[in-house]
Amino acid sequence: MYGVPEAYEVTGSAKNGISDSNEENSSSGHSKDVSSFSSVSDTKVKKEVEYDQQKDLRTLAELICSGAVQPEWAGEVQPEWAGDIIRSNSMFNPLFKPSFNEVETKCMEVYEEKKMETKKILGNFNGQISLSVDILRCENHIDPRYCGDYLCLSAHFVDENWKLEKRVLCFCSRSVSGPSDDSLHGYEDWGIENKIRAVTVNNGKCYKEMVEHVKRHIQEKKEFQLNPVLPVYCCGEIFRVMVQDAFDKIEDIVRKVQQVHSFKTSEPLWSTIWLNLQEAVKSWSTGELSTKDVIGSNDVPSPEEWKKVEGVCKIIGSIDEVSEALFYTTPLTPNVYLYHLHELHGILTKMSTDSDSFNRTIVKDMLKKFYEYLDNDMFLLLTMSAALDPRFKMRYIEFFCSEVKRKDEKTQVAIVLWAMQELFDDYVIRFPTEGESCRPRRWKRSFRVVKDYQQFISSNDHPAKKSDLDRYLEEPVLPWSPDFNALSWWRTAGTAYPTLSRMARDFLAMPMSLSTGNGVYYTVSKPADEHIVCLKPDLMNALMCTRSWV
Repeated sequence: MYGVPEAYEVTGSAKNGISDSNEENSSSGHSKDVSSFSSVSDTKVKKEVEYDQQKDLRTLAELICSGAVQPEWAGEVQPEWAGDIIRSNSMFNPLFKPSFNEVETKCMEVYEEKKMETKKILGNFNGQISLSVDILRCENHIDPRYCGDYLCLSAHFVDENWKLEKRVLCFCSRSVSGPSDDSLHGYEDWGIENKIRAVTVNNGKCYKEMVEHVKRHIQEKKEFQLNPVLPVYCCGEIFRVMVQDAFDKIEDIVRKVQQVHSFKTSEPLWSTIWLNLQEAVKSWSTGELSTKDVIGSNDVPSPEEWKKVEGVCKIIGSIDEVSEALFYTTPLTPNVYLYHLHELHGILTKMSTDSDSFNRTIVKDMLKKFYEYLDNDMFLLLTMSAALDPRFKMRYIEFFCSEVKRKDEKTQVAIVLWAMQELFDDYVIRFPTEGESCRPRRWKRSFRVVKDYQQFISSNDHPAKKSDLDRYLEEPVLPWSPDFNALSWWRTAGTAYPTLSRMARDFLAMPMSLSTGNGVYYTVSKPADEHIVCLKPDLMNALMCTRSWV
């Protein structure tokens, strides 16, 4: 965090523009000496005031860049920098009245300094970095020019102390809707192309085109082609889509409910809509709702419609339990996603046999979306991440596939193990350690029979040393602990698996969701900071970046 200076003690020179000694000389009548001394003193005072101005300017810029101070909208022209805070705060000189341009220039200086520091951190980082591309939206700004979508490109990695880190690399207005938007190339200025492991985006066709574009662009520049960029699709989005589809099926009924029950206004969160409906159902079931003031019977939900709302609330309530347990986990690392999704699958599967046909239809549609999300790409990422959790390893993958992938569970388990081995072998090649080797590769057809036979004898007489991955998977799983921290475990146990721990560190840095906590519940794009989007593009980007770096 940026340092905060001690409060100012304003001297006489700062208050009056002349020195105390100058006042004494003036009263003694030495006019010539006073004139000469006054000139020198005034110059000295001006320098002191100028120095204080620069000092305060730097302090204010650091506070703004850290997010401690927000710009205040002062009209149609431009915002001002928290004038009330400056005037009331004792850390600033009373004469400190900076112009907007002065503060802007100083903020950009702070940004460039911090950018060099961050660039050095990323450049020296000896591991893989994952990117995330999030779209935020400004809806109701005082100036309609600033309403629209904003793209936020961030880097995620686990540092040498096994701490999960996030750095915003680029924040800009997204004026282009296509996948070739130049703003997606914000990572190019950081020199990390050869370190990018994965790119996380939202679900949907346009986002898949976006991630494919980024993948191709990065892959063309990567020096080591054995390390392909992995696409990751936001897990939080699948929760939102399932819930939103359920709400859509009772949209007309919800409007009727609002005629007899006032909804508490809040941010556009599906959890808030669910709580409002749940409260309305409770009031209806206890006979507390009065419909005598409602004109027209068509505006009042029928008992059958109330039952539909009740059923939807029950379904969404179960989803909310899983969502809260998952997305409020700290730190939220990829290894915990699979078993939460497994729990969600079990809940939906049980509800799909509900006696009510309306509820069954909703749940079956949810299961369809669940399976679509758990396609080949996400299945491998989620299962490999879970296998890197010592509570699970491959035993849990077998259990998961037996319940979710029943038709070809053995094949799916074999695919996961093969994918892990392939990826591990790539790490062995890229980061060789003493005694570690890849699994034996197939002999080339050009080998002569005698050579093949000699190698066969040699391999049987001297069994290959087991790899990190082999030893890790063969050891017993850890007892279940809900408070288990995978980062802490690998930090301690990683020395026993030097190559595998490197692979685990890169995997555990991948964001499986663009939102966590309360952000998962938004029914629309998360809101952009209205204080920031009204600024010039360079300054807007600078503040969004620096606020993630401190």
